[in-house]
Amino acid sequence: MSVIGLDLGTSGVRAVAFAADGRMVGGASAPLTLRRDGRGRVELDAEEIIAAAEKVVRAAAADAAQLGDAVQAIGFSVLGEAVVPVDESGLPLAPVAVSMDTRGIEPAVALGARLGDGRFTAVTGQPLHGMFSIFKIMAGDEVWAEAAGYRCVGDLVAERWSGVAAIDLGQAARTGILDVDRGEWSVEILDAAGVSAPWLRAERLPMPVPSGSVIGGIHERAAAVLGLAPGTPLVAGTHDQAAAFLGAGGEAGVRSVIALGSSDCLTVATRRRPRGLGATGFASYRLDDETWITLAGTAAGGWALEWLAGLLGRDVGDVFGTLAVGPPALIVLPYLAGSGTLDNDPSARGTIHGLTLDTTVPELARAVVEAAGFEFHKIITALDAHGVPVDDLQVTGAGAENAAALAARAAAAGVRMTPVARDASARGAAMLALGGIGGDPRGLLVAPAPAASADPDAASAEWYDAQRAAYVALYDVTRGIAPHLNTPRNQPHQNQPHQNQPHQKENTI
Repeated sequence: MSVIGLDLGTSGVRAVAFAADGRMVGGASAPLTLRRDGRGRVELDAEEIIAAAEKVVRAAAADAAQLGDAVQAIGFSVLGEAVVPVDESGLPLAPVAVSMDTRGIEPAVALGARLGDGRFTAVTGQPLHGMFSIFKIMAGDEVWAEAAGYRCVGDLVAERWSGVAAIDLGQAARTGILDVDRGEWSVEILDAAGVSAPWLRAERLPMPVPSGSVIGGIHERAAAVLGLAPGTPLVAGTHDQAAAFLGAGGEAGVRSVIALGSSDCLTVATRRRPRGLGATGFASYRLDDETWITLAGTAAGGWALEWLAGLLGRDVGDVFGTLAVGPPALIVLPYLAGSGTLDNDPSARGTIHGLTLDTTVPELARAVVEAAGFEFHKIITALDAHGVPVDDLQVTGAGAENAAALAARAAAAGVRMTPVARDASARGAAMLALGGIGGDPRGLLVAPAPAASADPDAASAEWYDAQRAAYVALYDVTRGIAPHLNTPRNQPHQNQPHQNQPHQKENTI
């Protein structure tokens, strides 16, 4: 028996078939094209996502069947916040608005004022920020207003294959509409949003269900496309960061997880919902009956690496495969898509400080990698101050395989980092799928590799203490220095091109 973990990401889609003992018995991936219009719209094509998902699931299922290990269920790991309007048949009516799309900024401000200070976070567990699905829906044009419903990517795919519109509680939390304590759509939030967006109503949303519950069986038409038996269970997965936490062996009070991807994210688990996080920017939601996760991260992790590589006209692996041996005399603020969790400033811009005529590409590459470590240090310090300790750090994602880059991040963060399997998101989704059909998901876990752990270098500790302080100061002194650079969305720079960028998730360092 095998199960498929389907990882629906911003950069690409990956399906991995796992045997019940954790062996990978099939897999395939496909990139997605991220479209930017230069005015704040950042979108994916919904039908491209579905076609890619069908392609990779069919390939992974065929691999497993060839080994005599037929797929018995599919679970989902899903990118957060992305949302699309659909018609009565569940067909997409517009492109998918992804997390970094800025159309939700103004509706977020308006809803925050309407609800009062801190109320949005108290109900939803999420910071008040325009990235969440609710604000993309509120900002919608006529097509969005007249839609029969709204779907996030996981429930869009699941409905296409099963006919059932259901969303897991983790992904539902990332819409900014869920009451995370009650596990149901918040009447209070919907009523407040409805003042300016009367089209946003509960009946237009999918049904929230616990992660690991069976949504429904694959219908015959989808089964033929996927190469699976009709009735194969689709199991509610979770938000991709929670899935990575599961797949990397995260556990409350034992292990925390950093997932390196398009956006880098630190996930910590507790037995109860943490309180007093309203002003921090941290996000919390329930993973299961005994576990709450709190997460924080950067707006542009792997994207910052791809940006530099693209600017240099080289591959990501080429640029970041050769880093400066020692810490460079540079500081990079990696805020290419707004700031990280703690500041939650969508108007923040990237900065490189310390450039000279002698600066080399390996030094600049290392400084970009170190920036993630400095951001994690800020996050860890803030979590600890709010009574959410960060435990033994496991690091997953393709970037965990670059030993030099991992060491640079660990040095900048001042903490030990241990790499684990790169397919943690897909593995976590598969664990939920296996548990959903009555299997034991613990067999899918892969042990970390302590021998490959990266530890901060004691010889450079004083240097990095100074760099961490300078990193914080650099943001403080530059955040308001040139507000005119924040070009209004309806006034793009004359020479600013539209960008349609295919991303290959596996190439992210």
